[in-house]
Amino acid sequence: MSIDYAFVTPHPPLIIPDVGGRYLGDVAATVESMKELGRRAKEISPETIIVVSPHCELFLRYFGIVTQESIEGNFREFGAPNVKLQFDIDLDLTQKIIDSAKKSDLPIREIRDVYLDHGAMVPLYYITRELSYKPKLVLLSFSLLPMEEIYSFGKVIDSVAEGKVLFVASGDMSHRLIPGAPAGYDPMGEVFDQAMVEILKNGNLKALLEIDPDLAERAGECGLRSLIMLAGIMDGKRIRTRFLSYEGPFGVGYLVGEVISVDSNDLTSYILNLAKEAVETYVRERRVIAPKNIPEELNRRAGAFVTIKKHGELRGCIGTIQGTQPNLAYEIIQNAISSATQDPRFPPVREEELPELTYSVDILNPPEKVTDISQLDPRIYGVIVERGWQRGLLLPDLEGVDTVEEQLRIAALKAGLNINEIENIYRFTVTRYGEK
Repeated sequence: MSIDYAFVTPHPPLIIPDVGGRYLGDVAATVESMKELGRRAKEISPETIIVVSPHCELFLRYFGIVTQESIEGNFREFGAPNVKLQFDIDLDLTQKIIDSAKKSDLPIREIRDVYLDHGAMVPLYYITRELSYKPKLVLLSFSLLPMEEIYSFGKVIDSVAEGKVLFVASGDMSHRLIPGAPAGYDPMGEVFDQAMVEILKNGNLKALLEIDPDLAERAGECGLRSLIMLAGIMDGKRIRTRFLSYEGPFGVGYLVGEVISVDSNDLTSYILNLAKEAVETYVRERRVIAPKNIPEELNRRAGAFVTIKKHGELRGCIGTIQGTQPNLAYEIIQNAISSATQDPRFPPVREEELPELTYSVDILNPPEKVTDISQLDPRIYGVIVERGWQRGLLLPDLEGVDTVEEQLRIAALKAGLNINEIENIYRFTVTRYGEK
């Protein structure tokens, strides 16, 4: 029982197209990042979404949890009554949270006869937009209890979660970033927000408990407690964080990101998301990311190939036969960028293509020399062919490569050789992550 996926989201109604209208361009980074979370939710396919909202009914000394059978809401208050959302409440998980909180001496109150607030509706609008089904919902409010108790409540939630559950920490950052901001101006607002950005980038969520209360007060934020609850959920886990965007054009900070528990059975997710993040960051920002929270399995050197497809068709594939970087995480990053930008068969990937791309990663096991082609099988083994300094490689189990002869012919062609010019043949296996 555990929660492996969490999103960090803002909740300004103006990022809803029917609300924001002409102002959407001013929050373009936030909108695009929220759309990315929607695409991630489609990949995760959560059965239940837990949302903690600062705008749900708030109790000073209690946590709140909605216990009605279903809940709905719209953006009428913001001029868009036709934008509506409705969810069934996951009453089973809700009751487990209530029971476990009481056993842990954490005060909790049931909330009934309420509508969805914008703190929940805004992230849910984007997170569920690409889902072909409607997940169940657990809706929480935090309290003004000490931060340590909020952290403990997060641990309680995690301890009873079953199935595929997505946690959403909804909250805006400082409301005091510029003169004329909704809560006035305080220069400490920017200091607070940058601290939040760095914590998310570095993945040190426990540092949230060390935030100076006076700094948080001066910032006029409404997201710290949501993030601390998230930190409690991830307590004791190996995590990977993904910073997507931050901006504050209207004096309120909007932070978007993702937190994933990286267990051994989640290695595939880590690798594929690493390749994806490397490409997207480089294409958008011309910046090479540094891997964080590297799984033990990737703390070694080896060759790796990254394949990019668009609508099922090859869009780029480049790799290395042997490790060239400090470890496999860096190897994947470099080869993902090369596949997107340096494959001579294709033009560099454009930013508008990014949502349409899929990734797979092949990690090469050590090659062994072949003395007879009967030792080859294109479904199982990749091949490396050599003549002097000329070398060509072909991965195993490729569509359309069904015979040893065809495999060797293509590999020789890559080396600039005819098949009868091959001097040495090596075979190798790969560990494949994602679909080829």
